Amino acid sequence: MQQQYVITFAGADRTGLVETLAELVKSHGGDWQQSELTRLGGAFAGAILVHVSSEGFQAINRAVEEDENTDLAIHITEAVSQPQIEPNLHLALTGPNRPGIVYEITHELAELDVNILHFTSRVESGAWSGEPLFVADLDTCAPAGFDLEELRDRLDGIEERMTLEIDIESVKS
Repeated sequence: MQQQYVITFAGADRTGLVETLAELVKSHGGDWQQSELTRLGGAFAGAILVHVSSEGFQAINRAVEEDENTDLAIHITEAVSQPQIEPNLHLALTGPNRPGIVYEITHELAELDVNILHFTSRVESGAWSGEPLFVADLDTCAPAGFDLEELRDRLDGIEERMTLEIDIESVKS
């Protein structure tokens, strides 16, 4: 019986790394379904959703455990089937980079039971100043009956304390 598993990994960036992972999945009868892979600093990391039989999963696990020469940290988790969740709020953040930005934002979202579905962030050079600028985009799902004004009030406080610009946009599904 086919099951879904998520393979997460990180390792030094090198040519052929994705091919190595694809060969691992293919050689054990797996079907690569979805992925998010990216270069972070000098490392390459990501998550891959695969369909594979329980025997194939066990074989992939053994191959990972037995490979002492790999420069990859690999973890495999069974994916629990859940209904599709669509984002209903998008947040865009921009401001001077400093420690704690991600914590402050995600803490307020968690307090209000807002689920983060997709999060990307980067630090880039400010256009005029050349100073490090933090930029993030979050696609989230707020619960039914959610009070958007309460979130705006909470994030306004963070904007002031951390000199951020935070845009919140409702997303229609």
